[in-house]
Amino acid sequence: MRTLTTESTAVFIPFRAHEIMHPDGIYYGQNVISKNMIVANRKQLLNGNSFILGVTGSGKSFTAKREIVNQILASDDDIILIDPEREYSALVNALGGETVHISATSQNHINAMDMNRDYGDGANPIILKSEFVLSLCEQLIGGHQLGAKEKSLIDRCTAAVYRKYLQSNYKGQTPTLQDFRAELLRQSEPEAQDIACD
Repeated sequence: MRTLTTESTAVFIPFRAHEIMHPDGIYYGQNVISKNMIVANRKQLLNGNSFILGVTGSGKSFTAKREIVNQILASDDDIILIDPEREYSALVNALGGETVHISATSQNHINAMDMNRDYGDGANPIILKSEFVLSLCEQLIGGHQLGAKEKSLIDRCTAAVYRKYLQSNYKGQTPTLQDFRAELLRQSEPEAQDIACD
């Protein structure tokens, strides 16, 4: 019996390179150890997330664009790009994609209060939406923490705004931030008026 450090123990274990070669995958590069290609279908991996990291000029955008093109050619997947710099507009147009402009002056808007039947994957949707609205209010107010009374008001107003929508089984007009603000202004507490005005 002998105590070995991790470094010493590693000497006795033969090194194996893990190969990824999915038959329906796309090319991601070369395995540094075995020099074989990495061809992966991210849907078959334990975790399909990825990051593209590198210094300026190292090819991050090119890598992302290459993966988008490969994915479009190899699958029927929908690809959604959030592109505030409009760097990918030419690629989207060349591939026949659709561009949706979202800004304060555009015709398209995102409803932060949107909720459908599947919202929350089985958890209480009002609690989840209330947490979201709370974090949104903290950001809009300037990033400082809200007190217990403000949190309680936001929670109460969120539930009130969604009450009729949920009772109608997610039918009718989805509440908006304007509805939430109007509900805040209906409250008697001065803190509600402060949140609504900020």
